[in-house]
Parts: sequence; structure tokens; C-alpha cells
Amino acid sequence: MLAIASAAAGVASAQAQAPEDFGPYAVQSHQVSIPVPVDPRGPEGVLPSVNAEVYVPVGTGPYPLVQISHAWPGTLREFPLSGWANRLASRGMVVIVSDRRAGSNLTPSPSLDQPADLVDLSTDVNSEDILRVLRWAIAQSGAPSSFLSGQVDSTRVAIAGHSLGAYYATFAAIKAQTEGPALSALVLLDPSDERLGANTLDSSLSVSPQVKIPTIVLASEENQHPVMCNMNQGTDCTLVAPQQYAALTGTAQRLGIKIVGSVHEDVEDPSTQTAPGTATHLQMFERYGMAWIEYWAAGDCTVTSYLNGSSALADQSAGQISIFGGGLPAPTCA
Repeated sequence: MLAIASAAAGVASAQAQAPEDFGPYAVQSHQVSIPVPVDPRGPEGVLPSVNAEVYVPVGTGPYPLVQISHAWPGTLREFPLSGWANRLASRGMVVIVSDRRAGSNLTPSPSLDQPADLVDLSTDVNSEDILRVLRWAIAQSGAPSSFLSGQVDSTRVAIAGHSLGAYYATFAAIKAQTEGPALSALVLLDPSDERLGANTLDSSLSVSPQVKIPTIVLASEENQHPVMCNMNQGTDCTLVAPQQYAALTGTAQRLGIKIVGSVHEDVEDPSTQTAPGTATHLQMFERYGMAWIEYWAAGDCTVTSYLNGSSALADQSAGQISIFGGGLPAPTCA
């Protein structure tokens, strides 16, 4: 039985002017516990559920479906992404921000989040759970008694992830090509790779050429030692945005952008960071991550100038972003 709580969110501005702006829909949020099967491929596979927050536009669907995975370590409480979810849902998408099952089930007290962060490092279990969450939402859309009844368009699905969440999303995107559901877009927010010192354990870079769907990679400066720095800067570093972008040779529909001056945590919204520029950096992460989803999953032609077009070039000229070479030309819409 799912434990579901619903709360109404605020109404957005009447007309969105940029991809990160709130749209016209009011939003309802729901906290759910999604049952998942035993998966023997990792220790966390013995745990029975994944917690998630589901954001639904108040209106008549079906809407595109977006799933977002948070960073390492810990849980949704430590890595709030409700700002992303509320914005996208207000623009007419069902959005799920999901935990990992170890984060959902191994919290010993209210004062501590996940104590066993090394448990949830199975690529197989965690990437498959992303697809299980999507399949759950699609099935719920066909259930008359569900709050998602009739709300999900299973032909328009995107996934996104931050850091370790982006690592798992990469593997999920590849699995989805043969296992389903079919994906329309992938958003990698300052992705990490799984490393222990100089050793890469299960590299996302080695499998990235298998990704076939439209993919955007958004990078921070990747300069915070230890861990939150680029892998070329030392064995204590795990971030790989430029390397993963270069490895996406299986799709011509790719785009890479660095948010100039940003740090790894600037992706989080609502943000607990107080460093100068955090709000602007977050805005840029949301602008380009959401534009990618809005174009490829929702078919929104109003965002094309942000996809290597005039608006992106203006942000680059203003010193807010740096566009990686070799990306797709700005798409056009009929």
C-alpha cells in the first residue's frame, strides 16, 4: 500500500519567459513509497521500497514524465530538488524526484540521514530502480483510483540526475533502449564517475558511447578538492562532465555547457549554499537543463534559442556560461 500525502503548491506566473521560469499550472506534490522487487545484484537490493516526491500539474493530462535523481551521499532531505520539480510541473510535466532504496530504508534517526552511503553504489540496482520508478508512474496513470490517473504520457519521458544521480541515469538511459520505457531526453548535471583513488570501478565514460538519445551535460567549475573536482586534477576527484560529453559519440543530439564560476552544489534547489553567485549559477543550471527537457520531451519550440542558439550565445557573451564545442546546431521548429 502506498503512503501518499498531497499538498497544493503555489500558482506560477501567468506566462513563462525563460525555460527556468514558473509556468501557468498550479502544482500538487505527493510523497510516495514505491515498492521495488528484490534485486540480488547489490546489497541495497534486499530493501523493499524507494521513497519519492511526485509533482503533478493541476489540470487534465496526459503530461510528459520526468524523473530526477539526487547526488551522493544521503537522501532527498539532504539534496532538495523541489525547485526543479515545481518549475517543470508548473510548465505542464509530471516530475518525480526519487531517493535510492538505501537512502529510503537505512535512516536510523531523524537527526541522521543515510549512515551507510557505500551501500547504494550498485550500478545495476540503482539504474534499474530509475526505470522501475518510471514504470510505476506509467502504470499508475492507468489506475483509475490513483492521483496519477490519466496524467502521464508514456511516449514523452525524460530522466535527469545530479552527480552520482547522473552516473546512474547514464546506465538507466542505456538500459531503457532495450528494456523500456523509451526515453526522449537525458540531462546530466555535473556528472561523476565511480572511482576509488586511481581506479575506476564501473565507468560511465566507457558506456557513454552507447547512449542514443538527446543528452545535455552541464558542468560546474569542478575545482573543489576532494571529490568535487575533475578527474584530471587528481585521484581524489570524481567529476567527469567534459570527459562524458566527449564520450557521447552515439548521439548527434548533444550539448555541453559549463556554468562559469559555479560549484558542484549550485545545482541544488532550494539551495542551502550562501556563496556569492549561487542564485545566478543555479538559474543557469535550471535554464539549460529545463530547456533541454522542455524541447525534447515536451515539444516546446519557445526554448530553441537556448539550445546553442541566440539566447545561449548571449549568456556566453555575458560570461555566464561556456558552450562546449561539437554540439548540435540550434534546432528549429515548424
